[in-house]
Amino acid sequence: MALKNKLQSNIHNFLKERLLKKIDEYSLNADDSSKPFQYALFTKKGYLAKGFIHGCETALGNWHESIAKIIATENFKVAEKLQGANKLKGQITNEAQKTFENILSDLDSAIREPNHKKEAAEIFDASQNSNQTVNRIQTVDLFLKRKNGEEIYLEIKGPKPNKNEMRAAKRDLLEILAMKAREGKKVKIYLGMYYNPYYPKDYQRWTCLKFFNKGQDFLIGKDFWDFLGGNGTYENLIKIYEDVGEEIRPVLDKKFKYLTKA
Repeated sequence: MALKNKLQSNIHNFLKERLLKKIDEYSLNADDSSKPFQYALFTKKGYLAKGFIHGCETALGNWHESIAKIIATENFKVAEKLQGANKLKGQITNEAQKTFENILSDLDSAIREPNHKKEAAEIFDASQNSNQTVNRIQTVDLFLKRKNGEEIYLEIKGPKPNKNEMRAAKRDLLEILAMKAREGKKVKIYLGMYYNPYYPKDYQRWTCLKFFNKGQDFLIGKDFWDFLGGNGTYENLIKIYEDVGEEIRPVLDKKFKYLTKA
């Protein structure tokens, strides 16, 4: 199922508007105004391109998160970021907290391998028979709800995280499981990543695979985008990015020419 034309247009316009704003705001800062050796090797235009790309890559994470929400809004009853006054609020039992902290410790120490189904069952069981609870609040990068009531919580990260980032992401997601289990609900949780930097090889970053199991609680690249928008979403998205790139290139070249004359 490809993205609908209107949805493709919305994503195209969203991305193009932000890139044009980046181009308009881009300039050489004082530290980069004269780099004679770099300019001699790579040309001033080449150096400018590097700086512009770096600035865009920093912003791309936020843009991707917004685009993920745009796509999901079309296919889910609810698609929103839970933040600020809208953060996820709930309770967890003391027993559930001990359970997921032990899971984290064992994963970190390689005593056990990630197994989402087993972890979720342990946390659900530990949430049912205890009246000792503590309040918890969580920010959720993307909360989805299907028409049948199924709830899905996604933590979205870049493709090359360090171990501490992955441990924290795993903890947050397990805590969400515990919060919902206390309400008697079994929900889905996922770590989502926009692309696989090792493609066509399988994703191989140990800092992530120590805590997450691809296909169970970890979606990356095509699997991530197609989960949100259906089959073909990833390919549609790449084509949109290619089209936007072609459209903004003349504007970018014009800006570089202006800056190289400065």
